[in-house]
Formats: sequence, C-alpha cells, structure tokens
Amino acid sequence: MPADGIVVEIGPGTGALTEELLGRGYEVIALEIEERMIAHLERRFAGEARLHLVHGDARDVNMADLVPRGRPFVVAGNLPYFAANPIVRKLLEGVRKPLEIVVMVQREVAREMCAAPGKLSLLGISVQVYAEPELLFDVRPEAFDPPPAVHSSVVRMVVRDEPLVPRERIDAFFELVSKTFRNPRKQIHNSLARGVWLPPDGADAALHGAGVDPMRRAETLSIAEWCSLMDAVEGVRASA
Repeated sequence: MPADGIVVEIGPGTGALTEELLGRGYEVIALEIEERMIAHLERRFAGEARLHLVHGDARDVNMADLVPRGRPFVVAGNLPYFAANPIVRKLLEGVRKPLEIVVMVQREVAREMCAAPGKLSLLGISVQVYAEPELLFDVRPEAFDPPPAVHSSVVRMVVRDEPLVPRERIDAFFELVSKTFRNPRKQIHNSLARGVWLPPDGADAALHGAGVDPMRRAETLSIAEWCSLMDAVEGVRASA
C-alpha cells in the first residue's frame, strides 16, 4: 500500500484486527454498525490518533465520503455472512474504489467469488469484472467463540484499474448476464431465448455470431465470451 494509504476496516468488533493493523503502523478508519462496540473501541484505543471510528452500515456508507479525497485505501474485515455480497459489490461498483479488498466471508461465497469458467455464478462474474480474486485460506468454525455453523474463508481481491467490461456498457452487460442466469443449468440457447428479447431464431444467430456452442450452460462462459455474446445480441436486435 502507498505510504499515504489508509486501511478501512469493516466490522472491527472488539478490535483484534484493529490492534494488529495499528501495530503495523497503518492509519485505520474503522466502520462499525453497533454503538456498543464503538464505545468499547473508544475505551480500548483511547488516545490513538491513527484510529478514526465511524458509526455506520457498510452497505450504505459511501467511500467517497468516508476516505479523505486523494488518499488511496484498502479494505479489510470480517464481513457478516448475510451482508457480504452487497458490501463487496458496493465497494467494487462505487465511484471511489479501494486498491484491494481482504475480507473473511462464508467459505461457499468465497469459492463462488474465485470460481473459474465452468463454475461461474452471477456473483463470481460480478466480482471478477472489477477485480482479480484470490482464495487465501479457510478458517474452521472452532477459530471463533462461539463457533458458527459454517466454515469461513479469507479472500483477497485486487481491484482492476479498468473493469473487464467498458464502463458505458456495464448496465447492458449485467442485464444480459442476470437474465440468462435465471436458468443457469439449462443450455445457453434455452436460457438466452427465454431470458432476453430476441427476434425468432435470434438466440441461434447471436450464439453463432459470438462463437458460443448453444449446448453449453451459462456457468461455463468466460467474461470475454459474455462480452462477445452481448455484442452479438445487440447486433441481432439491430438487424431485426
């Protein structure tokens, strides 16, 4: 991280990770949703000038308002299982993006984020358009007190300088992908024909134009292939 960088910690809780980050010399903005934990952290780190406590929900907070203008930042934290997906997507899709994100999430969610074509889900595509994810390690339930009912994993996402989809076409891209993924186990021909508007036989024409075998399933397509399919779909519509 650059010398003037800041760590945004999401969900510091009792401050175990916060203490480690401060001990390594980082300036930390700790975003905590529970007021009682804010009070605890104020007592634990009283007089620590490099710690800035913020009461708020990471699903709602705008990083452009949280991090001083011109300061690069990274994000770290143990994300609540129920809120991990919207938090990660907000971080990746925001106007101010972190350099990287290192978070703990549910193990199955981590594997979806890092999946290769063949096992890609809508979540995996949503992450990989904006970042390069890497599964660092798993964490067993016994590491927590009390232990949760599921395993966890730590994921590192290095945010791309530019998304894999042109910014002006991202809305159209995700509209196509989300509608087609409504039937992810069906052949892409059927999913495309049922998911989006195309003229008669338009699904076949679009798939042929994109060089995609109509017998494949949505989860097997790479992001580059989805971009080609988007171009082909728009071309078929334009010629209808």
